[in-house]
Amino acid sequence: MTEKKVPSTKTVTKSAYRQPVTAEGLKAIEAGTLTWLDDEMYNNLNTGVLEQYLEEKNLQESFEVSHWSTPKVMIGIGIGAIFSGVTAYIGLKLGLAISAAWYIAYLLGMALKWSPSEVNIATSATTGATHASTGFIFTFPAIFLLASQPDYALASGPLVTLGEGDTFRLAFVGIVASMFAGFLGVMYFIIFRRVWLVEDPLPLPGFEATLKMLDISSDVSTGAVEHARDSLKTIGVWTVLTMIGLFLIEYPLIWMNDRKIALMDFIAESIHYGDIGLASFYSHGKIHQPSGTEDGISLGQTHWSAETAWNPFAYTYVGVALTPSMFAIGWFMKTRVAFLVNLGTIVGWFFLVPLAVFMNVPIYDAAQQANIPIQSYADGGSEALQMIAFGKTVRTIAIGSIVGGGMFGLAKMWRTFANIFTDIGAAFTGEGSQEYMEGKGWYEWPLKHIPIFMGVTFFAMILIFTIGGFSPLASLVFALVLILTTFMLGAIAVRVMGETGIEPVSGTSFIVLLMLLGVFLNAQEMLNLNTQDAVLLGLVGTTVFGSAISMSGTVIGDYKNSLYIGNRPYHISKGNIMGVVPGAIIGAGVAIFLSIQLAEGRIDLIAPQANAFATFSVIFAEGQGDLVLLGLGFLLGMFVEWATGMGTSFGLGMYLDVPHTLPMLIGGVARDNWEDKKLAPRIDALKETEGTTAAEKQRALILLSTFMVAAGLLTGEAFFGTESSILSFIDSIWYDGAGDPRTVMGVENFPDSGAWYAIRMFGLIMINVIVGAGIYLLFKRAGVIGGDSEDAVLQNS
Repeated sequence: MTEKKVPSTKTVTKSAYRQPVTAEGLKAIEAGTLTWLDDEMYNNLNTGVLEQYLEEKNLQESFEVSHWSTPKVMIGIGIGAIFSGVTAYIGLKLGLAISAAWYIAYLLGMALKWSPSEVNIATSATTGATHASTGFIFTFPAIFLLASQPDYALASGPLVTLGEGDTFRLAFVGIVASMFAGFLGVMYFIIFRRVWLVEDPLPLPGFEATLKMLDISSDVSTGAVEHARDSLKTIGVWTVLTMIGLFLIEYPLIWMNDRKIALMDFIAESIHYGDIGLASFYSHGKIHQPSGTEDGISLGQTHWSAETAWNPFAYTYVGVALTPSMFAIGWFMKTRVAFLVNLGTIVGWFFLVPLAVFMNVPIYDAAQQANIPIQSYADGGSEALQMIAFGKTVRTIAIGSIVGGGMFGLAKMWRTFANIFTDIGAAFTGEGSQEYMEGKGWYEWPLKHIPIFMGVTFFAMILIFTIGGFSPLASLVFALVLILTTFMLGAIAVRVMGETGIEPVSGTSFIVLLMLLGVFLNAQEMLNLNTQDAVLLGLVGTTVFGSAISMSGTVIGDYKNSLYIGNRPYHISKGNIMGVVPGAIIGAGVAIFLSIQLAEGRIDLIAPQANAFATFSVIFAEGQGDLVLLGLGFLLGMFVEWATGMGTSFGLGMYLDVPHTLPMLIGGVARDNWEDKKLAPRIDALKETEGTTAAEKQRALILLSTFMVAAGLLTGEAFFGTESSILSFIDSIWYDGAGDPRTVMGVENFPDSGAWYAIRMFGLIMINVIVGAGIYLLFKRAGVIGGDSEDAVLQNS
C-alpha cells in the first residue's frame, strides 16, 4: 500500500462543531510522534486533523493492536443481553433507554486486565445486545394499549382487537425482523463512519468518559496502577455521591398517610405556612415554576382556566430536573451545542406552547370523533393544558424539525455521499477496496456487503411478514420503506446522536409510522388489508425500524472510541452484529411481557412513547393527522440547519421538555465559565514558567479529571436507575390483575406494609453491597485497589 500524506489543515472543511487544533498537537502530527491515548490526543479530540491522522495510522498499525477474543466477546454479549431486559423496563418507566450494561462491561474488562482493544470490542457486543430491541420498548406496547385501554377506543370500539395466537404471531414477526433490521443498521453505519468520525468528526458529548475508562484499562493492563487507581477513585467517589443524591431525591423513603415519597419531597412538603410552602417550587426531583400547594403538597403544573388566564405560568412549564446525567452531557457539549439544543426547547415552550393555548387550537378526540378546542378539551381533566398543547401539537412540529434539519444537512453533504456510493459501486463490481489489507485482513467491514445485505434484508422482510399473516404486496411495500428510511433517517439519527449524545429514536419512528399508515390506510383494498391489519402492520413495521435506527445510532460510540485506541472497525462491526440476536430475543421478550402487564393494568408505567404512538395511530386511522404542523416543523428545521448547521439538535430540543434540557445548558455554561475563569489563567501562568508543552499537558490532565467526575455522574444515575427499576417491578408483583394489593406471608395489604418497606430497603442495601464488594474484589485481584500489584512492585523496584 502506498504511504499517504499527513492531512493538512488546508483540506479540512468548516464544521459547526469542530475544535481548533493545538500548536503542540500539530507539531506531533507532522512529526508522526502523536499516538493513541497520549496527552496531545486528548487536547485535539474532534479537530478533524487528529482523526484523519489516526485513521492513516490505524490503517498501518491497528493489525498489531486490535485482537479478537471470542470468549471475551461472549461475556460482553451476556452482559448486554441480561441488561436488555432491564433497559426495557427503564424505557417503559421513564421513556429513556438508559442502561448500566456498558459500565459493568468496562469495569469487568478493566478488572480482568483486558487491553483497551479487548474492552472496546467486547463492549461493542454489549451495545448490540442492549439496543437491538429498542423498538419493542417504544412502539410495540402501543398495540396492547390500543387493544385494551378505553382511552384509545373509538366510538365503535377498540381500534385493534387481539385474538388467540395474535400476540405470539406479532412477536415472532417483530423479533425475527428486528434481527435483520439490527444487522442492517450496523451495516449502514459503515457508510457514515468515515463521514462523521474521520472527515467531519461529530463530538458525541459524553464519549470522553468511556475513552478515559479505556485509558484506565491501558494503565491496568500495562502495570501503571497508580494512575489507574487515581482515576477509578475519582469515578467511584462521584458515582457513590450521585447515587446517594438520587436516593434522597427519588427513593420512596417516607411511607405515611397512604403515600410513599422521597425524603426531599417530605422536607419540601413539611416547610410550609398554610398554602405557601417550599413544595410550590420543588417536587418530584424538579425545581419548577410556582404551582401553589395544598396542605403543603405541590399542586403540580399551573392549570389554565378562565380565572387563571392572566397567569403566564398557565401557558408554559419551566423547571430544572435534578438529573446528574444531563448536567454531565451538557459539560461535554459546552455552551454552544447545549444552547442550540435548548433553543429548540425555548422556541417550543416559550412561544409555540403558549401560542397553542392562547389561540385555543383544536385537538382531535377519537371517542367523540370531533376536533375540540384545546381549552375545552382540557376542561375538568387532570392533565394541564400546556402539557396537552406540548404533546398534541409542539411535538408534531418537533418531529418535522428533526427530519427537516437532517434532510437539509444531508443535502449539503451530497458530494461526500456521492463519493461514498461510488466507492460502494466500485467494491461491488470487484474493482477492489482499500478496506482489505493484503496479507493482514479486513481493516473495515467490506463495503460490497452493504448492497448484498440490503437485498437479503429486503426479501427476508417480505417472507417474514407474509408468514406472519400480512399480504405479500403489503409486506413488499414495508420492506421497501424499511430499506430506504433506515438509510436516510439513520443518517439523521447518527448525526443527532453525534451532536447531542441523545438518539431521536422516537422522533424518527413517528415519521416512519406516518409513512406506513399513510400508505397502508389509503391503499387498503389494493394491498388486501383491513383497517386493523393496516394499523398492526404500521406499528410492527415501526417497531422493526426502531431497532434498526437504534443500532445505527448507538454504535457510533464504539466506533469513535476504536479510532482513538487503534482498533479495527471490522472488529467493532463484528461485535455489534454478534450481539443483535440474543439481545433482540431477550429484550423483546421482556418488553412484550411488560407491555401486556401495562395494558391490563397490572403495573403502572408511564410509557410515554408507547402512549404517544397509540394516540398517533388513532388520529391517523381516523384521517385526522395534522400534516400542516409536520410541514411547518420541516421548514423550521431546514432554516435552523441553514443558519447554524445544527437543525437536528434544535429539533431534538423542541421534542424534549424544559426540565431535562436546562440541566444540559447549565452544564455547558458551567464548563465554559470554569475554563475561562479557572483553567485558562492557570494554564497561562504555567506557559510563562514551564513552557507551552508542559502547560498543554497539564491542561489535558486537568480537563480529564473533570471528565472522570462527569463519568461518575453518568454511571451513578445509570446504576441507581437500574436498581430503582428492579425494585419498582417487584413492587408491581404484589398487586393482582384488578390492581388490588395482595396478601403475602399472611400480611394483608403487603405492598403498603412495614414488612415490605423493611425488605425493600434491605434489598436496596444488599444490591449495592454485593455490587460494591464484587467490584472491590475484582480490582483487588488485579492489584488496582487494596494493595500494589506484582507489576507495580516490579516497576517501582
